[in-house]
Amino acid sequence: MKKILSLLFVVGTLLSINCVLQTKHTIEAHITLDIRHVQEQAGSLLDYVEKKTDELPVKEENSKNKTSWLGSGFHIFTPAYAETLATVSPLAKEIADRMRERFEQIEQLKNQGCLAENNRGYLELKECDALKEAEKKNEIQRLLSDENKDRKSLYKEIANLNKNIPDMSISKVESIYALERIQRAKPGQTVQLPDGNDDFQKIKNSALGQKLGDKCVPGAWITIP
Repeated sequence: MKKILSLLFVVGTLLSINCVLQTKHTIEAHITLDIRHVQEQAGSLLDYVEKKTDELPVKEENSKNKTSWLGSGFHIFTPAYAETLATVSPLAKEIADRMRERFEQIEQLKNQGCLAENNRGYLELKECDALKEAEKKNEIQRLLSDENKDRKSLYKEIANLNKNIPDMSISKVESIYALERIQRAKPGQTVQLPDGNDDFQKIKNSALGQKLGDKCVPGAWITIP
């Protein structure tokens, strides 16, 4: 009888350990998928800001349960229509609209070398001919200030809408958007490479990293070739 009880105990222990390991792997996989969800959000939002699309999309899981484009934990049980970002987060939509309106101006200043993207998801001022004129310099500084203020508010809102994701924070959202903008940068524009982390390895292993060669260094400011 004791042998049987001992055997049952061992089997039960092994099953418990296996269950814990499977749960751990499931949680890790879920976190990875959630992070990818936020990365996809960044791509969709920047497509809207850059006028590649005319609306912010939603991610539809099935006909009865729709997960909003912004907020992986925000479920919509209204299959008759697709919710828009304006419905899910009017604030995020309002901010994205303002960024969309100033996109061409900012893009032109990036091409002139007056503005650059840092690795924290914000714009920085760089020396250029346009800054030699006081009035023009003030105009550019106001534009930069308005854009960075909106970006900060947007990152905060996105972090809040995705707060169900473990370790989600404003800084995490900032890094996601910074990486997306580096990957979208056009030849002649200036960006700051990510610091020595997974994001940097993605750039280093990309076609851009191969082109940069020895210039591909964590945190370095580079001009897209």
